[in-house]
Amino acid sequence: MVPSRETPGPVLVIHNRVRMRGASISAVRSVVIEEAVGIAAGVYISDHSHSFDRPDVPIRDQPITEARPVRIGRGAWLGQNVVVMPGVTIGAQAVIGANSVVTRDVPPHTVAVGVPARVVRELVPE
Repeated sequence: MVPSRETPGPVLVIHNRVRMRGASISAVRSVVIEEAVGIAAGVYISDHSHSFDRPDVPIRDQPITEARPVRIGRGAWLGQNVVVMPGVTIGAQAVIGANSVVTRDVPPHTVAVGVPARVVRELVPE
């Protein structure tokens, strides 16, 4: 089931010690940001997309076509202007480079960059 604007129950959970400045979050199903996450300016996180099949209807008034939960793991960092798409889980302590578009899950302790974001490095504790 895809929720509509009338369906109650979107969930936005932001845990303790999250630092966020000038970011946008749009939730119709579920967005969870775990503890100690850093979110830079211009980041956009959404758990849904809109249809755009009808050119006679404003996109914002068209039905939601995809609503899947998003989770940002403990201690992750999202660089400036990152976009997080529906259904994505970003693992604990992962780093997402500036201007990246995250379209699929990012494992914990990795660095992902690009459009679409791809893992380019593992972060190994010393």
